[in-house]
Amino acid sequence: MTCIITWNIGSFDFLKYIKYFRIKYRGQKISNQYFQPIINGDFVSKSIEKINPDIMFLQEFYFSEDIKYIDILKNYPYQKLINTWYHKHSILIASKYKFTIFWKKSFPMVSCDKLNFIPIHLNSFYASKRLEDFLILNKISKNLSNTVILGDTNIWSRGNKFLFKNDRKAYKVITGCLRDFSKEIISTSYFGLGLDKVFGSKNLKINKIESLKIRSHFMDHYPIVIDLEN
Repeated sequence: MTCIITWNIGSFDFLKYIKYFRIKYRGQKISNQYFQPIINGDFVSKSIEKINPDIMFLQEFYFSEDIKYIDILKNYPYQKLINTWYHKHSILIASKYKFTIFWKKSFPMVSCDKLNFIPIHLNSFYASKRLEDFLILNKISKNLSNTVILGDTNIWSRGNKFLFKNDRKAYKVITGCLRDFSKEIISTSYFGLGLDKVFGSKNLKINKIESLKIRSHFMDHYPIVIDLEN
């Protein structure tokens, strides 16, 4: 069994405006809408420690040095912070086991213990761009086995209802060749939307998947935890 976490540990988007007002929270300056290391680092660390994943994908690191505020990461010898071409922030991959990364059409492919992970954080505001990305991801995954695409899709959905037509199209595209392991999870965010999803090859078997309803100050996403049978 392999335990996996995908978690957007960033903050409410409105925090991007807070820097103009020089507002502090408990004495800590807030300058962006991404991971707040001093405010939320300990919470994220303790939450991960309880779950004890084998590999994790954490989204929305703005500064590389912010990783040090998540103390549990010292127990994960294999780590890589990857920059994404479509965002200013980065995704952290942390694993108990060695992994390799190569790039497929601008998306990182993480190979670990015979599994191929593609961590994503797609465009927040344009469904048309999310559709474009899913068309690319569909082409990539068609030629791969044991593949898991996971992360913040930013698809505005709740169950089988989609706010935008292009998000519905994108979902239909990716589920043409992959299963939606997170289909039964209604919400992964504070606002009740299923923004975060996990898609996988049809030969893979999920023993358990859930979105833990845990968050700290300003955080708007919940983690998804997956137990994947080897």
